Amino acid sequence: MDNEFTSVAAWLQATGPYGLVAVLGWAFWRVNEKKDRELKALHEKIVELAEAQTAAVIKVEAALVALRDAIDELRGR
Repeated sequence: MDNEFTSVAAWLQATGPYGLVAVLGWAFWRVNEKKDRELKALHEKIVELAEAQTAAVIKVEAALVALRDAIDELRGR
């Protein structure tokens, strides 16, 4: 582990500020990549929930129409 830090420190010393910018850019990219994956999963879940809600609303509307028709039929309309 100590050898890894030594090699990273030597690399950063050799590359100067550009090496630090590259490391920070890579870290920023990795964080954004993880965030993008999580947002995509959240979006997929929201789409699933919206589809389920839409299907439920359609079923409720159909049931209400059937109930209205049954009531009208019982009343002789």
